[in-house]
Amino acid sequence: QVKDLAVSFDNRNGPRIQAVDGVRITIYPRQTVAVVGESGCGKSVTAMSCLHLIPRPPGRWDRGEMLFQSDAGVVDLLKLSEPEIRTIRGNEIAMIFQEPMTSLNPVYNVGDQIIEAILLHQKVNYDEAAQIAINAMKEVGIPKPHERLKAYPHQFSGGMRQRVMIAMALACQPKLLLADEPTTALDV
Repeated sequence: QVKDLAVSFDNRNGPRIQAVDGVRITIYPRQTVAVVGESGCGKSVTAMSCLHLIPRPPGRWDRGEMLFQSDAGVVDLLKLSEPEIRTIRGNEIAMIFQEPMTSLNPVYNVGDQIIEAILLHQKVNYDEAAQIAINAMKEVGIPKPHERLKAYPHQFSGGMRQRVMIAMALACQPKLLLADEPTTALDV
């Protein structure tokens, strides 16, 4: 539940820029909520605030709460320390970013990137994590996922890279999935 969220950014050339002001959203289990608005209206800033992904500074949460039912109970995401949010980010809340080419590391194969996220958050060994990664890649429609684990991001089309990002987000079975224009690069 997002309550009265306000986020602003420092501006070297003038007054602070109010990116988000008074956002209220409630999401229930198994519910899909779409936030629609023009470019620059704060949709991405709102989503990234949940996971402490806005750069601070220049960004700042001016007011509000983001209440989340985590494994540890109800927490205000905005009040969590960096180590505390890391236990939630990617595990209980995952995000599919808008541009997979800037989100995937070009020097690591996609399998290692998905497996790393699984090993970080799940109590499984490497072989189990690899199988989870294969299943996630299969679930999002990547053909021959056991072979494609060793491929690098540049060896995938834009749509397939987006599918890798979706597989990575789904691999830990998060309670909340944030998607920032997840279908932009996907074909029909």
